[in-house]
Amino acid sequence: MSISVRIVTPRAVAFEGEAQRVEAPGHEGEFGVLPDHIPFLTLSHPGRLTVTEVNGTQHAFIVGAGFAEAGPERVTVLTDLCEEVGAYPSAQAQSDLEAAKAALGQAAQGTAAWDAAERDALLARARLAR
Repeated sequence: MSISVRIVTPRAVAFEGEAQRVEAPGHEGEFGVLPDHIPFLTLSHPGRLTVTEVNGTQHAFIVGAGFAEAGPERVTVLTDLCEEVGAYPSAQAQSDLEAAKAALGQAAQGTAAWDAAERDALLARARLAR
């Protein structure tokens, strides 16, 4: 049994295929989806998304913020960014993390500046995690 997976960015369909499992970063933490999953819709956060195909092949992506919809037969992730793990240079990710930390130190919590810096920090941490 499998589940259809589709990861969509504003520019293109980043991934489309059949899987036995999907693990993704959600608003309230990581979540996993298997075939016959109960329907749900959630905000997705920047982080690592892993698709395990039926043959066991794993695809790991860094995704940005967006939405994820799951059901018994499919998972759809609409996200502002999707890149393969390792595609972003580690040195740049480290620099991005330092800049985000500095911005968080200067921004007031709950402001747009805080939210942007927090998003940048989450993306940088996900890009640095191997």
